[in-house]
Amino acid sequence: MSPTPPPSDLSAYAVGAFFTGAGVMHFARPDFFEAIVPRWFPSPRFANQASGAAEIVFGLGMVPRRTRPLAARGLLLLTAAVYPANIDMAINDVIVKPGEDGRMERVEGVKAARPVNLLRLPLQFVMAWAIRRHLRPR
Repeated sequence: MSPTPPPSDLSAYAVGAFFTGAGVMHFARPDFFEAIVPRWFPSPRFANQASGAAEIVFGLGMVPRRTRPLAARGLLLLTAAVYPANIDMAINDVIVKPGEDGRMERVEGVKAARPVNLLRLPLQFVMAWAIRRHLRPR
């Protein structure tokens, strides 16, 4: 059996673009991302800004081959760190929708949200698989 070929630069660029874009959105639409932070977390604003900044830094780190393994480790840790928010959304049937003031707000107990929130849980593992392929230098 032949060894698995190394992941392509294109794959690293795709992962990097996804996370960099998501990180930028944390600052462009903070109300949305703060609304998905679990209620038990003490500072939704801090969670949003810290995770958004980390997504940008590690996403951009996926571009140069030299920094790619370190960036991939950071993205894996970040993916694990935000996973409790996805579990919280699934357990509490959370949706995010515009409030009366136009800002996005968290609404719990919406049974129609359950299928989407449950689908989000395994998608994190797919993303982790895509990241994991870049842990070793080429």
